[in-house]
Amino acid sequence: MKNKILALLLGMVLPMVGFSQEHSWVYFSGDGKPVESVNHEYVDVLKSFDIEVIGTSKWFNAACVKGLPYFLESLNIVDRVEPLKRYKTTTAQTTTTDYSYGNSDWQLQMLRLDSFHRRGFRGKDVTVGLFDAGFYKADTVEAFDSLWQNGRIKAYWDFITNDTSIFWEYDGHGKYVLSIIASNWPDSIMGAAPEANYILARTENVNSETHLEEYAWVKAMEWADSIGVDIIHSSLGYSVFDTLEGDYTYEDMDGETTIITKATTIAFNKGIFITNSAGNEGNDDWKYITAPCDGKHVLCVGAVDSNRQHAAFSSYGPSFDGRVKPEVMAMGQGVTYINNQANLRTGNGTSFSGPLVAGMVACLKQAWPDLTNQQIFDAVIQSADRYNNPDTAYGYGIPDVLKADSLLNIFSKVDPIETADAVSIYPNPAKTIVTLSAQNPIDFVRVTTINGQQIINLPVNDQLQVSIDIADITPGLFIVEIYGNGSKTLKQLLIH
Repeated sequence: MKNKILALLLGMVLPMVGFSQEHSWVYFSGDGKPVESVNHEYVDVLKSFDIEVIGTSKWFNAACVKGLPYFLESLNIVDRVEPLKRYKTTTAQTTTTDYSYGNSDWQLQMLRLDSFHRRGFRGKDVTVGLFDAGFYKADTVEAFDSLWQNGRIKAYWDFITNDTSIFWEYDGHGKYVLSIIASNWPDSIMGAAPEANYILARTENVNSETHLEEYAWVKAMEWADSIGVDIIHSSLGYSVFDTLEGDYTYEDMDGETTIITKATTIAFNKGIFITNSAGNEGNDDWKYITAPCDGKHVLCVGAVDSNRQHAAFSSYGPSFDGRVKPEVMAMGQGVTYINNQANLRTGNGTSFSGPLVAGMVACLKQAWPDLTNQQIFDAVIQSADRYNNPDTAYGYGIPDVLKADSLLNIFSKVDPIETADAVSIYPNPAKTIVTLSAQNPIDFVRVTTINGQQIINLPVNDQLQVSIDIADITPGLFIVEIYGNGSKTLKQLLIH
């Protein structure tokens, strides 16, 4: 195959190219579809032009290379060449306020996680992946003893240095995040999911900004998938970059443009739940959420203070295409965490609100292991205190894990969207018209909110197919009750 590929190049006049210190993605032919492994013969072709190949991504059927070798686009094995983008990391704004006993309670109580923990749901048997800048001394802190003693740190890797050095000389931001979600230090600090399993990935170098950090992030996603992670939380965001590097624009925050947002869509389709911090851009010129929070399957988390008010630094929505972002809020100002000296401190940032919600999701996945990520996503949103009146600052508001649990109890009794049986409903999700089709005559149809409020009650008179106008209904998840032939069928309907 390699000889055949090289034969296709014979007779071509290729330019002499001087490569810069920049890096690129070289996407191989195949319409961008994921592959089991990148064709090594294609990689060898790149190397035959003295191109330094940094690595490959099977999700994007691409190679990360040094330089900007646009001439490769003339090859039939190459779809396109794109420069790697760069990103700005959303980091905590820490303070030196001393922690006193009980200060970690409210950050959990705001989500009612303390009550859910008492029911026995603390994230057991759920695996959470954390992507961050470093986990300095997280292997020696008392609050993490139970993680190590019980073997719940399942894996860790430094994607910057390509080794296991994430606990040594690097940034401690990841440790702060880990302490908020995973700590188990009685009378001092308790994490949002203290019994979950964890994998840890360093994907950012705080000492420099390089294009390779984005490549590291994608590789970490693929690595986490290979391990079997259930949830990935990242406190990283991509928006405004260094001079001459090229910024993202707000128009790019459309859920479809940036490579990391595309990666989250692939991950979601593989069964991974994604949470991400919204960013600390609220007071800056940028102002908006950053990628990958624009993702259509990313639960974007903003920050409130201890009085449940929007923290000024927390980034705003919506996504460029008008979707509600951030979806939910949690305490991100005055949050208790463990610093680099293994002391309790309080700090600010959506980096701190994000792991609280990620831990909440882990606890819900423990409680409802057979329900889908979409059902959990919907339950979290619909449990929030501003669900019926979302805005660009708060999104749907602050979620309530006990309400989300109750909603999931309802979902467990309803046929999921994708189920096909005697009654089908399509399209689903729907926007203007939805059609019901049944094997037996339908007598009437009733549509309610998850909380039981009736939206539609429609007599049908023994029809096998019914079309319903839903254009004026506020988007959300609904229950459709179909009555006929002496029976009742329940279906979920997502209106968007």
